Amino acid sequence: MPEITYQSVTDYIAKNQAGSFDPVVLIHGEPFLYERITHVLVNALIPDIARQKHGYEAINHREDGRLADVIERMNTYSFFSGTKVIELREATVFVAGHNHGNILSKIKQLQENKDYEKAADRFLTLLSQLQADLSDFPEDISDEKIAEKLQLPEENIADIEWIKKICGFCRERNLPVPASGDDADILKNAIERGFPKNHFLIITTDTVDKRKALYKTIKKYGTIIDCAIPKGNRKADLDAQRAFLREHVREMLQRHHKQIDGAAFEQIFSMTGFDVRAFMASVEKLVDYARDRDRISIQDVQAVLVRTKIDPVYELTGALAAKDAVKTLQYISSLLDSGFHYLQILAAMINQVRKLLVIKDFQESPQGRIWQPTISYDRFRQTIIPLIVAYDDTVLEKVRLHQSAMRGEEVAGTDKTKKKPSSDLVIAKNPNNPYPVFLQFQHAGKFSRKSLLAAVMVLSRADVQLKTTGRNPLTVLEQAVWGICGPGSPP
Repeated sequence: MPEITYQSVTDYIAKNQAGSFDPVVLIHGEPFLYERITHVLVNALIPDIARQKHGYEAINHREDGRLADVIERMNTYSFFSGTKVIELREATVFVAGHNHGNILSKIKQLQENKDYEKAADRFLTLLSQLQADLSDFPEDISDEKIAEKLQLPEENIADIEWIKKICGFCRERNLPVPASGDDADILKNAIERGFPKNHFLIITTDTVDKRKALYKTIKKYGTIIDCAIPKGNRKADLDAQRAFLREHVREMLQRHHKQIDGAAFEQIFSMTGFDVRAFMASVEKLVDYARDRDRISIQDVQAVLVRTKIDPVYELTGALAAKDAVKTLQYISSLLDSGFHYLQILAAMINQVRKLLVIKDFQESPQGRIWQPTISYDRFRQTIIPLIVAYDDTVLEKVRLHQSAMRGEEVAGTDKTKKKPSSDLVIAKNPNNPYPVFLQFQHAGKFSRKSLLAAVMVLSRADVQLKTTGRNPLTVLEQAVWGICGPGSPP
């Protein structure tokens, strides 16, 4: 049976209009997309809008009960003759070990957006899928233990405080972990047995596991529509996000006989991020505002829209590394408004300066002298990254020997069977994703060793002031930023 992308949906529907659709359709990926495609597909299956009231039912898997109830409804004949369509919305049957990080990132985003109830609900559902309970996450649990229980990669251990907070939120409200079940097996078996004629199941979800037997069963008996859009922050991911948004903005503006300036598009993207609904809603506002003109400008954006994107910490550290004082101050203000603690922000700034110092050490080492600010990304990836990996290995071995000596263990020789220690002194934690490292190297060129050491002192003073003086945290952080990035900062 077909496995298609969202771009092929129109052809798929046209091909099946004269024949019959498959009894089960899985639509996965970007929610904005799969909701639109579901609407189009339901209209194709039940063209009479009036009959959809009796023939179409949407059941939210996260909110409305067990899969067994959905299967029972699928196999129950309606009082009304004709086609029956059930949508299993936001299905959670594909949770698996390899995509825990993807699911947790979505939960974290909900928490950062202050949608605490929904974040808690999804977190508890994940625990249920993992056959875990809140008692497995006591208040004094270590970060390493949380990462082990949730099977997180080592590089995510530093970003785990928010998980402790959501566990505390659930405990304070005595929220239960849903009973675990065998939803995937129930659905797999039901699809293999088959549904009554003219009964169709549409499954929508943002997360799938292609290794699961359920996925393979749907592929065998039904249709799979891939609506995935990269959600990362690598250049390739951001380019894909922009291309997707441009396509849909172009479709919308064509209906209104309008165009949008490139600068205006980029300004909206910087204000909303890859939040498709927020982006499209912003464009709709601008269409209304510029109703008498055929072009939307950046001035229109500045006049109409307010910033909705919650700036992640990496944008703050990126602005600090780029020595852009104005942007850094904007991100600090935004993060404080969104609930970040000022000591979290200071810690992020300290970590960024430490990272730049480590990179500066590499650049001044014998291995790193091949680096030049004018080097291309391709050459950096091919020639510099292997040198960085070797340099990181040397640093980690020194850390291991130091830790062994501190514990009074034998340090002579190298024990390759022991796991390498984790350290923020590593430059390339993921050598397979070298572009962020390339950007960090470019940023390091904006600082001298003297200015980075001075930045350490500035941040140290800010740390003391925030913890002992009772001064306004925003004022202290602003002064630190100007001390690092301002006109009077060391060159």
